[in-house]
Amino acid sequence: MCDELGDAEYMTAYVTEAGLTSSCNIADPDSCTEKEIEFLQSKSGLAAANLAGQITRLKGMAASSMKPELRKWLGQRLAILTQLAAATPAKDEL
Repeated sequence: MCDELGDAEYMTAYVTEAGLTSSCNIADPDSCTEKEIEFLQSKSGLAAANLAGQITRLKGMAASSMKPELRKWLGQRLAILTQLAAATPAKDEL
């Protein structure tokens, strides 16, 4: 383990904060914050194409200037949408 960050809990917290990621796992909502759970519930019914559009939109926003807390929330939303997209089967178009 890393001597500078100490135990695994501190290392996970640092990586999550510095990497603008989330430890929220859609298969285990207990690992998510209340805000993440609300977002997950609001987006869980979207089709794969809609999820892809949301992911593209958020990735485009990532280049914008914003406050650190907004950038963190953007990363959390992106992580949730990416997990949802991976779990949502794409429907064949006719």
